Amino acid sequence: MRRCRFQAGETIFREGDPSLEAYLLRSGRVEVLKQSAHGPFRLAVLGEGDVLGEMGLLEERPRSATVRVLADVVADAVNAAEFAHMLTDDPGTSIGILQVLFERLRAVNARLSEAPLPAAGAAALPSARLVPLTAETRGVLPEDGLGLSRFPFRVGRAAQATAAALLHFNELELPDVEPFVLSPNHFGIDLGEHGLVVRDRGSLHGTVVNGVRVGGGAKVDVAVLQAGANDVIAGPVRELAARRASPFRFRVVVG
Repeated sequence: MRRCRFQAGETIFREGDPSLEAYLLRSGRVEVLKQSAHGPFRLAVLGEGDVLGEMGLLEERPRSATVRVLADVVADAVNAAEFAHMLTDDPGTSIGILQVLFERLRAVNARLSEAPLPAAGAAALPSARLVPLTAETRGVLPEDGLGLSRFPFRVGRAAQATAAALLHFNELELPDVEPFVLSPNHFGIDLGEHGLVVRDRGSLHGTVVNGVRVGGGAKVDVAVLQAGANDVIAGPVRELAARRASPFRFRVVVG
């Protein structure tokens, strides 16, 4: 791997560029942009711990999106040969890259069932704060909430063992006890057609957003967040069989 540095405003790679390596973000923040007939629209805002251009490790097709730096970036570049070596000699790092691939596939499948992506140009970055409402969520979040600067922002159950952690991929992990109400990869706050959304990530019990359930057997997997306060409950709102009502309650303040 080679260490790379990029300044705010720089483009790490452009849609259509050769796809020869991936970048492991060590610090900084970037936006991922997709070109359309009406200009670019924003697919994601990523930061420390994320991976860019991971498909370049598996295929040599041109880049499918543009990555632009929002805050100075330090990243490690890895090519396909180095990744193959990492699979046996550095499983921790290589599994992290595979987690990203799996999560991207999940997100693509979710987007296929939604309305078309926006055609308008990329607007100003959305502003959101995740505020804890219960003792269980105050244990992992500041009392006045956490400002979100990356999208998707993924929430799930904390792993109870090192091996299990390999299957979890979250920015916020919440300790849960059996019988679990949270799934390992539960929900994400993400960019959507009309602003920020809460998107189910294949959870068992779903998430309730402003009184409406998404995922967990519901007909929809995504809910649009309104400007201002939005109440979010991860898991069942009432006792369900042997499971308790979820104590994992938040307020997402948009704008």
